[in-house]
Amino acid sequence: MKPLSPTLFIHLIALLILALHTVPANAESRSDYLFFANLTGTHNASVPAGVDLDHKDWEPAATFLYTQEAERLRLFTELHAAKEGEGEIARLQAGWRFTPQTTLWAGRFHNPQGYWNTQYHHGTYLQTSISRPGIERFDDEGGVLPSHFIGLQLDGTEDIGADGGLRYEFALVASGVLSEEGLESPAFFMPQRSSKSTASLRATYTPTEGGPLTLGAFLGRNQLPADDLAVREVTQVVYGTYATLDLNAVRLIGAITALNNELELTGRDTTGSFANAYAQAEYLATPVWSVYGRIEGTSGDDNDPYLALFPRYVRNQGVAGLRWDLYDKQALKLEYSNPQIAAGRYEAVAVEWSMIFP
Repeated sequence: MKPLSPTLFIHLIALLILALHTVPANAESRSDYLFFANLTGTHNASVPAGVDLDHKDWEPAATFLYTQEAERLRLFTELHAAKEGEGEIARLQAGWRFTPQTTLWAGRFHNPQGYWNTQYHHGTYLQTSISRPGIERFDDEGGVLPSHFIGLQLDGTEDIGADGGLRYEFALVASGVLSEEGLESPAFFMPQRSSKSTASLRATYTPTEGGPLTLGAFLGRNQLPADDLAVREVTQVVYGTYATLDLNAVRLIGAITALNNELELTGRDTTGSFANAYAQAEYLATPVWSVYGRIEGTSGDDNDPYLALFPRYVRNQGVAGLRWDLYDKQALKLEYSNPQIAAGRYEAVAVEWSMIFP
């Protein structure tokens, strides 16, 4: 399969955006936006020697989401900015709705391999906890999976039985690259020429519309060229399952992710595999107070050559936290965790203010 050209999708999106402004004046058009902001402070203690990790850190971030629909055309934009002026077009997608249940998107979007990132994106206000599971961390935060792709994605829903429904997402995309800094998602306006094609499929089943239980599974194959490393390329097969359960004041989230990695080195190849599981429980004690806890564990991590490239990957940890929704659409959170990375275990305490508007 030939690599997909990100430039092709840039041109396609430009045409679709132009089409949004050339639909008939009497056509129904809808638009909406959301703004997220957060300020997170972290204190790390007992950090293993030689690990490049700040003992104290404050990190502001802001995210802007915009959507527009006109006839069958759809546009979705997500702009994200973090500390030190770092900013990116996290998502820029233009879509054509073939049916009320099916849309074909072109552009830059989040990797559908997993649960957390497509559920909460960059809007930390939406998630009860401050942190996300180690396996779900964004690639620019030391994550081991690509966070963003550029290409095509088909989204759709199908009715199953009297009340059930199945949502599917199938993506054919260009990957990012692996460098000394870790994984780098493909940039929208200056994509890496070495990007290669990858494919992903995710399906989510809801037995009852609006019901408490959700079940999902995902499968993907990533080709990750390496830049300035002894590794020339990594071919990665990712698969797993996830589930959520909402029982009035209690919410449970769990996922299992497995990775099979084949590393092409100079003159030889090597392989490895590992699996990660996490479970998070949330309890709404009062309308404004929530408590939560999460456990994470990784197996096979000691012998996987791919994980050796990610010394800050959180292999195991326990998390406990408290959330206070002090005002409408604003929250304060306090969280303790004890992450274990390749060099050893340390402790972290974090506090965060987050909001959403409108």
